[in-house]
Amino acid sequence: MEPTKHVPQVVSPLDRRSFLGISLGSAAGLAAATAFSPSLTRAREAVGAVPDKRGRKALNVIFMVSDGMSFGTLSLAEITSRVKHSKGTNWVDLWGREGVKRAVMRTASANSLVTDSSAGSSSWGSGFHINNDAVNFTPDGKMPVPILVQAAQNGKATGLVTTTRVTHATPSGFIANCPSRNSEEEIAKQIIDRRVDVTLGGGSKYFPDALLAKRPDLRVLRTHADFDAYAKALGAAQSGPVLGIFQKSHCLYECERNDVDPSLADMSVLALAQLSKNSNGFVLQIEGGRVDHAAHANDAGTMVGEQLAFDRTLGAVLKWMENHDDTLLIVTTDHGNANPGLTLYGPETYKGIERLSQVRHSFEWIFDQLGMKLQYDDAVAKTKLSEEDRVGSLVREATGIQLSRDEIGAFVGALHNKNPQLFEPMSRSSSVLGSCLANHYGVGFISPNHTADFVEMTAIGPGSELIAPFIDNIELHGVMTTALDLRPAIAI
Repeated sequence: MEPTKHVPQVVSPLDRRSFLGISLGSAAGLAAATAFSPSLTRAREAVGAVPDKRGRKALNVIFMVSDGMSFGTLSLAEITSRVKHSKGTNWVDLWGREGVKRAVMRTASANSLVTDSSAGSSSWGSGFHINNDAVNFTPDGKMPVPILVQAAQNGKATGLVTTTRVTHATPSGFIANCPSRNSEEEIAKQIIDRRVDVTLGGGSKYFPDALLAKRPDLRVLRTHADFDAYAKALGAAQSGPVLGIFQKSHCLYECERNDVDPSLADMSVLALAQLSKNSNGFVLQIEGGRVDHAAHANDAGTMVGEQLAFDRTLGAVLKWMENHDDTLLIVTTDHGNANPGLTLYGPETYKGIERLSQVRHSFEWIFDQLGMKLQYDDAVAKTKLSEEDRVGSLVREATGIQLSRDEIGAFVGALHNKNPQLFEPMSRSSSVLGSCLANHYGVGFISPNHTADFVEMTAIGPGSELIAPFIDNIELHGVMTTALDLRPAIAI
């Protein structure tokens, strides 16, 4: 499709007020402008089709997101891999490769130093700072064209792979425009209407038959058997668009998956096999979304398991890239969450990591067994409560750890809202359980919330040379569109 002269009516992604998300007339605004002006300058310099040192431009972009990954989470995964398997993670190993670029990335949204996932992903998807809870919907009500739509307008295939609902905050930041991330029925409609080629994850409850009937060309996969059959047939012929929705809500945690859902690595490999059939290239977002959920719950063992599953996916992507040097790979996170860290001394630290790696069930499972619902961003809604022996038994079954009587009492007290902490967010019962297990893992958390920390960004491939050592999150949008040499988006 050839672009017309009609372009989206949006402010420039590099407008200072949009960039800072605050009034420059205030003292705070002037200070912020001074603090972040070097990043603004770099973003302005990344314009035009700039080939890498070997003269290449990117045909494809793979954008990988470990949602809610504090640097401590990355560190714990690396430590666990070395203690358990005597080898490092793919992510840390990648740092030693020739041509790899690393950056520290600022994560703030338009209206908060602590971002949420929809604003974080939208910063990459549109190049604009967006308010928390919104999806590619600017503070002044405009709707920039998301990158998957722009890529499709340029003839590229598009894909979303996640362990969350495919309508959740991070996937939506690459495809949707919505004032609220919670309008997942509308986001599902946009995924269908905007014709994403490969969409794999959870969230079947947002794709009723009436919506799917609008796309008779769409192959819908609902089970692992469906997935396996589709993967086997993929090499035989050109396949049409596919939607894999394997759970009503999020996919299961890795420690509980047991082949009920396809793994993130398997979904990603299938997406690459399908999307790479397009001679014009593709843009694919891959999200390890449940790292964030486990961090919210202060569930250290489950969190590290999710991060290692994401790292295995990175390994599969890097293997695919061995024969595709025309691909820009970006690996990062949208924000930190809960800032976990191994914080004991001596030989006990090794025992803690051993215990951490043997988790069989998540905190979510423990709460389900107690007849309670654990929400990732909200307070726990109680329906019934079991006795202390039952609580201790469930924690032991899930983690292999026998809590002391005092620890069980603290957790049960928190379930009854009777264990207040001076830092109020840590009064949540899941955080109290995480603190009890910290005595055994050696891993502590600062809160159950996102943080304003700067985060790790790693990139390799054509276009990665555009990335400076310190960047703002919105700059990655320009890196992708420049590396791919995309024509300007047509308003939608």
